[in-house]
Amino acid sequence: MFLRRSPSVVSGYFPGLNYVPGQSFLHRAHPLVKLVLLVGFSITVLALPAPMAGIALFFALLAAYGMARLGPGFFWRKLRMIVLFGLAMVVVQVLVVKEGLLLAALPLYFFSLEIWSEGLRGGLVMMLRFLNIIGSSYLFVAVTNPNNLAYALMQAGLPYRYGFMLITAMRFIPIFQRELNQVRSAQMAKGIDLEGASLPKILRAVRYLLVPLVITALGKVDHLAISMEGRAFGLYHRRSYMQSQKLTWRDAVFLASAFIFFAALFFYFY
Repeated sequence: MFLRRSPSVVSGYFPGLNYVPGQSFLHRAHPLVKLVLLVGFSITVLALPAPMAGIALFFALLAAYGMARLGPGFFWRKLRMIVLFGLAMVVVQVLVVKEGLLLAALPLYFFSLEIWSEGLRGGLVMMLRFLNIIGSSYLFVAVTNPNNLAYALMQAGLPYRYGFMLITAMRFIPIFQRELNQVRSAQMAKGIDLEGASLPKILRAVRYLLVPLVITALGKVDHLAISMEGRAFGLYHRRSYMQSQKLTWRDAVFLASAFIFFAALFFYFY
């Protein structure tokens, strides 16, 4: 007899945030171009209040996932909790906001569910903004090598001390994910039930996973600080680089095309 495992609080609902190696155009694009596009995309998402603009940006985001050879399936596997949370935002707006035109009235046992135009519109706008910003941020992390991003920022003028902070933070994300899985396996081996997604089990997971993970993180940070001091990190104001991040004509065309698309959306919907 085989028992079906319930979804894990850790791995089933919260996506892994790390770089996904690949050879697509987005992987090979200049890191600063992708950073500028992320900022421009986020500003466009927040500035345009029309739901159709959010839908257009969402389809453009899915197309970008396709360009990165990740596809909608990757988007759903990694961000399904974000999608469900966005749908919950729509439901809350529909239940709370009673303005505009009455679109439908559904009689239920204890009350009548009324769907108003402003509630539906506000919910769609909030959900699309949430999905677009989170989805674009995750795509940026998935297609951008943290080393290349830090090197590009440092070669553009960022002090290398701050660049090292960025590299360290992004490198520690998969390390802490592995540590979290190890702590979870150790706690389950002790008989602590961490499977499922109910509120008591989520609180139990926070109690038995967060404290050991924080202690492990502090230990790693202490070891890293000692290693940096032993190598006289920060002694020199400038440093050399093993590789140079150069802007190509393909990057310039891609950046210009994206901003023409953003400008067209502003012209049409704003």
